[in-house]
Amino acid sequence: MSLDTIDSTETWSSPPPITWPPAPPAPPPPRRRRPLLAALLGLLCGALVVGGVWLGNSLLTEPTPGPDGAADKACGILADLPAATADSLLRSDGAALRTAGELSATAASGDQQYRRLADATRQAYLASTDLDPALVNRQIGTALSECGR
Repeated sequence: MSLDTIDSTETWSSPPPITWPPAPPAPPPPRRRRPLLAALLGLLCGALVVGGVWLGNSLLTEPTPGPDGAADKACGILADLPAATADSLLRSDGAALRTAGELSATAASGDQQYRRLADATRQAYLASTDLDPALVNRQIGTALSECGR
C-alpha cells in the first residue's frame, strides 16, 4: 500500500491550485499641493480680514485727544455730575468719577499742569468707593476749580 492511496480503489490527488483575485491597483501617491495651497489661502484670507478690520478701525475712530482734550472731557464729566449722595454713588456716579479720573490722569501724564486735577479727581473717586458724599462733593469742587485755570 502506497501513501497515495487511501483505499485500494481510491487514489489521492492534490487539490487544484488556489487562484487569488488580482490585487487592486496601488493608490496614487498623496498630493501635497492641496493642503499647502489651502494653508496659504487660509493665511491670505486671515491677513485680509485682520488688515480690513484694522484699516476700518483706524479710519472710523477719532484721533486720541492730547492732554488738553482729555482734561476738557474730564472737566465736562465732573461739571455734569449732580451733587453726590450715598444713593447716587451706588448707581452710576462712581463710574463717571472713574472715567473722569482716568481722563485727568491721562492729561497729567502728558502735561504736569493737570496734576492737581488728576489728584483731586482720584481722591473724589476713592471717596466714592467709601460712600462718603461730603468728601466726594468737596473733591469735585476742588477738581472743578482746577478746570477753570
